[in-house]
Amino acid sequence: MTRIRSLFAGLVVTAIAAVVPAANAQTVHVAGVGSSAQFLGTMIGMSQLAANNLTTGKCQYHWTRKSALQAHDNRDSLGRILDETGNVGFVWIADCSDGTGNTGVTDIWMDGQYDSTLGVRLFSAQQKAPTAGPGATLYLVSSLLTGDDNLVNPANLWADNKADVGALPANVANVFGTAAPGNVHVNMGLTDIRPEDALAATTRAKAALNTTTWAGLGYQGPTGQIGAPIYTAQSGSSSNFTPIGFALSGGNDPINGGVAVPAYTTIPVGAAPIVFAYNNGGTFSSTVANLISGVKGDGTPGGPYKLANLFDGTTSCDASNAAFGGTGSSSTTITLFLREPLSGTMNTTEYSLFRTTGNTSDSQEKGIVNPTRAPYNPLNLACNGNGSRQRRIGTGQVLSAINGTTGGLGYFFFSFANSATVNGSLANQSHFNYLTVDGVDPLGISGTTNQELPWCSATTCPATAWWTGGVSFPTLRNGTYKAWSLYRWTNYNSNTDPLGPTGLAESMQDNIDSTVADFIPFVTSTNSDGLEVYRSHFTQSAKACSYTGTGGAQECNGSQSPTETLTNGNSLGGGPERGGDEGGVIIGWDHSTVSLTKGTGTHAGHTHVTKTAGRNFGFSGIDNTHPAGQPLLLENKTVTIQGVNYTVTSGAVSGEAPTAASLYVNAVITPATGQSFSAYIAPTACGTDGCDNGAIGKKQ
Repeated sequence: MTRIRSLFAGLVVTAIAAVVPAANAQTVHVAGVGSSAQFLGTMIGMSQLAANNLTTGKCQYHWTRKSALQAHDNRDSLGRILDETGNVGFVWIADCSDGTGNTGVTDIWMDGQYDSTLGVRLFSAQQKAPTAGPGATLYLVSSLLTGDDNLVNPANLWADNKADVGALPANVANVFGTAAPGNVHVNMGLTDIRPEDALAATTRAKAALNTTTWAGLGYQGPTGQIGAPIYTAQSGSSSNFTPIGFALSGGNDPINGGVAVPAYTTIPVGAAPIVFAYNNGGTFSSTVANLISGVKGDGTPGGPYKLANLFDGTTSCDASNAAFGGTGSSSTTITLFLREPLSGTMNTTEYSLFRTTGNTSDSQEKGIVNPTRAPYNPLNLACNGNGSRQRRIGTGQVLSAINGTTGGLGYFFFSFANSATVNGSLANQSHFNYLTVDGVDPLGISGTTNQELPWCSATTCPATAWWTGGVSFPTLRNGTYKAWSLYRWTNYNSNTDPLGPTGLAESMQDNIDSTVADFIPFVTSTNSDGLEVYRSHFTQSAKACSYTGTGGAQECNGSQSPTETLTNGNSLGGGPERGGDEGGVIIGWDHSTVSLTKGTGTHAGHTHVTKTAGRNFGFSGIDNTHPAGQPLLLENKTVTIQGVNYTVTSGAVSGEAPTAASLYVNAVITPATGQSFSAYIAPTACGTDGCDNGAIGKKQ
C-alpha cells in the first residue's frame, strides 16, 4: 500500500463523494480536460496511480476512444457556446473476476484531450442552473462506447501491460451520462502554459485582426466573449476549437453574470521539451537535421530569425531554407504542420522561438488575412516558394500528419507515446528524425542514430534505460534548449481528495523517472529529482509582475522548491506563482563563450577568463536591485570550462573579484579562445530585498 493510500485512505470517499451522486460508491477522482500533449502521459500516470492503490480482488481497467467525449458549457443563455468534442481516456478499478471491468467499480479517473486554453476555460467556466457550479459538465457519445481505439500504444506503456477493454462498461459510462448536460463537472484543467498565458492566448485569438503586430488574430464570433471556430485542414475531419472568454482564480466570469471563480491552485507537474520531427521518407539527411532560430535567449534582440521566417511562410518551405542551414536541395519540399493558436504547444513554440525579443511582431499566424474562410481557416497556404503550411487541431493530428506525409515537419511536446505514434512501428523508425535547435539536442539520449525518435518496447521506459545516470533531458535541465514548458494542472482549493488532482500529480512525479520518463518532475515528494531552472515571469492577463514593493507583485516566480539530490538543483514555481512565463528567459544555468589567458604577477597560478559571447557572468543572479545580474555570487563557486570543473577565485586577491565579463579560476589552464563556459546559480525566492528576488519581466 502506497504512502498516499495508507495516509489518506479513510478520506477518499468523503472528500469527493459530492462530485458524483453515483450508485455503488463509484468515485470520480479526476475529471480532467485540456492539453492534448499531456493526454497520453496523463493516462499512463492514472494507470500507475490505480496500480498503486489496488486491494485484494481488484484490478485496473482502461479504455480510450476518439471523439467520444462532449464538454458542455451552458453559460450563454442563447446557446451559442457549442459543445466541444474530444478524445477521452478512462482508468478505473473494478473486480478482477469480470474481465469487462463492469463489476464492483469503485474508483474512476478520466482525461479529455482538447488543448491547454480550452482546458483552462472548461475548468474555470461557472455554470448556470440546472448544473450550476464550477466547471463545464461532461457526457459521452453513446454510439462510440462500444469498440476502442487503444490510443496509448504500445500497450506495454500501461501499468498493467494490457490493451484497452473492448468497450466502456455501463457502470462507468452511466456515471457521466450520454446526453447533455452530463452528470460530472470538470475538476482539473491540464495546461502546458500558465492560466494567465491561456487567457492571453484566448484574448488574442478572438481579438480584431491585426496584420501588423499579430496581437489580434481575428477569430471573432457573435459576441466579444464568444469567438469563431478555428478549423483543422486534415482531410475528412471537422475538428475545431473556439476561443471563448473565462476568468482566472478569484475573478468574475465574463459570461455568467460576474459569478466569481472559486479559488484554485495551479500545480506544477513537470517540464518537457518541444520536439520538431521530420518525415524523411526513410533517408536521413544532415541538411534537414538542425534548425537555426536566431534567438539569443538572454532577453536581448538576436536575429536573423530564420526559423520564424520558415514557419511564418515568408520563405520557401524546402530543404534549402536558411533555417536548416541552406545546404539542402530546393526540390525537397516540406509541408509544415502548425497547431491552433489556443494550443499550449503552439504558444510555447510561438513565444520561445517565433515571437521573441527583437522579433515581437512575427507569428505562425502571419499570412492569415481572412480568418473567416479557406484557405486561411482552415489554414492551408502555400509558402513563399515551395511547400506549404497546414493547420492541425490537437497533438494527435500533428503526429498522424507527420507519420503520413513524406516531407512533413511539425512540432509537439515529447513523450514516448507521442514518439511511437509518429514512428508508427519499430520497422519505420528510420523514416523519421527529430531536429536539433541551434545545435542543441532536445532529448540528449546517448547512442541515438540519425536523430531517430526513440521507440520504447519494454514494459517500462525508465530514465536509467535512456539517459546516462538517469538524468533525463539534460539540455532542458541545463538551460541550453530554448523550447520547453512546465506542465501544470488547475485544482480547486476545496478539492482535497488525496487520489484527485493533487494526489495524481504527486504520484506522477514520484513515478515518472522509474516508469515512463516523459518529463522532468517539478520535484518529487522525497526530493530525489526535480527541475533546476525556471522561466522568468511577466505581467500577463492583468496579473502584475514588477518590482514595485514587497509581497503580492513580488511573488510572480513562485515558491522555491527543495534542492533535489539527482543533480543538486532547485527551481521556482507553485505557491504564490502568478503572471505569464511562456517564452520567459531561462534562469538558473548561464552559458557563455570565453577566452583564457595565463595569470601573471599577483595572479600567478590562476587563469583569467574573459567572456566573448553569451550571457554575462552572474546573469541568473538578476533581481530587483541587480538588474544585470550578480557576478559576485560566483566567488568560490564551481564553474565548468570545456567540460572541466574549476573554482572561481574571490576579490581577496586584488583585481580578481568577478565582473560581468571577467573572472579568475584557481588553476592554470592552457590559453585558448572559443571555450565553453557554464555556471549554476540556484534560484531563490526570498532574500534581503523582499520576496521573489528572481528575474521578472525578461523574455527570450
